Amino acid sequence: MAQILDFSKSVAASFSQSISIPILASPSSNTLAQFGLATGQGGNVWLSASVGVQNTLGSPDLLFTILRGSTAVFTITASALNINQYDPISFSFVDSNLTAGYFAYTLTVSQMNSAVLNSANLVGPVLFSGLSLV
Repeated sequence: MAQILDFSKSVAASFSQSISIPILASPSSNTLAQFGLATGQGGNVWLSASVGVQNTLGSPDLLFTILRGSTAVFTITASALNINQYDPISFSFVDSNLTAGYFAYTLTVSQMNSAVLNSANLVGPVLFSGLSLV
């Protein structure tokens, strides 16, 4: 049976429409949240994120990335649907077979298609959490 070794979270905004931050176009990115977790040998880290975005122009393609240290361990793309629509985007990932230690996790987002024709804002919530299991 798995045991919980550590838990951490980063909450940049806890309510919908509580912030309004333009999402940067690639190769730039917005750092949404960061935290550190202790891990055990061969352990797993369950990571979960919820981010609210609002499409402000066109149909932006967003790339969310989870980094362990400076290494990308997970990416997912999402597209905003309608202009001025608020879209909650949620996803989870399990980082597996880790060595024992302490790791920094970071959640970023960037817009992948033309910034001239497409744009979106972070509007909240912005939640990122991790649970270390051994």
